[in-house]
Amino acid sequence: MTENQYLALCEAYLRGNCTQEEENLLIAYQEENGMLDDDYSVHNNQRVKEIIRLRIQQSINTQKKSSIKLRLFNWKVAASIAALFVVATYFLVRNAPETAIMAPNMVVKSKNIKTIEIVPGSTKATLTLADGKSIDLTSSKNGVISTQNNSNITKSGNGLVVSGSNKNTNTAAGTLNKITIPRGGKYDIILPDGTHVWLNSSSSLSFPSTFDGNERKVFLTGEAYFEVAKNKEKPFKVDVAGKQVIEVLGTHFNVTAFENDKFIETTLLEGSVKINYNKSNIKIIPGQMAINNLKDNLKIVPADVDEVMAWTNEMFIFKNENINSIMKKVSRWYDVDVDFKGDVSAINFEGNYARSKSLKSLLKNFELTDKVHFKIEGRRITVIAK
Repeated sequence: MTENQYLALCEAYLRGNCTQEEENLLIAYQEENGMLDDDYSVHNNQRVKEIIRLRIQQSINTQKKSSIKLRLFNWKVAASIAALFVVATYFLVRNAPETAIMAPNMVVKSKNIKTIEIVPGSTKATLTLADGKSIDLTSSKNGVISTQNNSNITKSGNGLVVSGSNKNTNTAAGTLNKITIPRGGKYDIILPDGTHVWLNSSSSLSFPSTFDGNERKVFLTGEAYFEVAKNKEKPFKVDVAGKQVIEVLGTHFNVTAFENDKFIETTLLEGSVKINYNKSNIKIIPGQMAINNLKDNLKIVPADVDEVMAWTNEMFIFKNENINSIMKKVSRWYDVDVDFKGDVSAINFEGNYARSKSLKSLLKNFELTDKVHFKIEGRRITVIAK
């Protein structure tokens, strides 16, 4: 079935003009493309219902008077069709024509995407101990995997727990352990003070087996969400890529500082933090983001917490985000390389997408806007501006 045939069949279905044979063909096509699961609950949105109703009404008004048969829709089928019309309608009425709305998890046939199995990321990481020993956490069994300084490092499910004494610790660089998350991975760790850290793809955290002295200090690259255990006597410090230091007593915050990015973003959810950079420091409050462009002083802006925290909730949330930025996230989570062909500087997208879903489906969403094509060769994706 071609894309035009599918679109025509969708519209006929919504008008109630499908024969039983055509309806069966439509359902079979959607089942084949994974479009009938519970994620297609778009019909619960009142605006979507209204869009469909108006489209059908407009179609009826253009016809000569005739008897129109009414029947109950299979809403599981109609919901996925509704997603299609949301894309088309929203895209046409937006003031910014270069910003396209994605339908959730919609699958549309495309000639530009080759069939390939690129799976979403999963829990995987490597632990490098202070003595240089490397442990593949993906394949290692649950239980104690290292004992040092009277402390244990234990693998528990999909995370690490560091526990034990808080005495006789030297936090010099040579005595730190390091957990490294590759592209296509994620992991979390509970530090010896009870602080919980979630690490995104392409990230790493260096930490001691125990916290001694008058501070608790760790070293981060990439992206992580911290829920810091409170301790007024011993502040918690995060050295971010050797470029800025975040200091807290007990709080919840997210830090983004990937190697190839030209900025560091610190978003506060709870408590307060002090950010030290270039011999100056600022404090932010919950709902604020500090942006460090690594050149000038820090800038404080209101944070879109849902968008910032989407990765911890297994979601992508794009809000008028450029395709270049989006594909960086795609590259890290799906472990693919990305090239660009043509000018993509004005191509932005909006929408939500589950990170557990296939890459192929996500790219087809983008292609439906008629702004870009994608060419997949192995694990390399070329983004082609139209």
